[in-house]
Amino acid sequence: MYEFLKNLAEDNDWVFEYSRSDYQNLYDEMTNDKIHLFVDPITTSSSFSDSGFEEKSSYGKLMILVSSDVDEDYKQKYDNHIKPIIDGALQVLKDTLVCADANIQKFETIEVINLFDFNLDGVLVNYNVILND
Repeated sequence: MYEFLKNLAEDNDWVFEYSRSDYQNLYDEMTNDKIHLFVDPITTSSSFSDSGFEEKSSYGKLMILVSSDVDEDYKQKYDNHIKPIIDGALQVLKDTLVCADANIQKFETIEVINLFDFNLDGVLVNYNVILND
């Protein structure tokens, strides 16, 4: 899943940051007008069939964010930052998972505003995905 998300970010010219949330808050190379994909450490779970076939499920959370102005009200933040991410980058992520023939067990989004020291707005995604090799 790590490589999948990293490649997705590179293919779309997004900033990719893989770390725990406390380290993400320390990230100091914010790029205005660029999408940031922050991925928390990925948990992998395995299940095995009777014949020994292993199926790996990856789950965790990620955020698709853009830099914003802390002084904007929620409607402005939604219209200027969150909705474009939902319609754009979030849809790219979903489409890429579908094209990869992933089995999406859970894909839950939450709007977020003024995250971290850089006042980032966007969506947080809780996911559980089985990537088929």
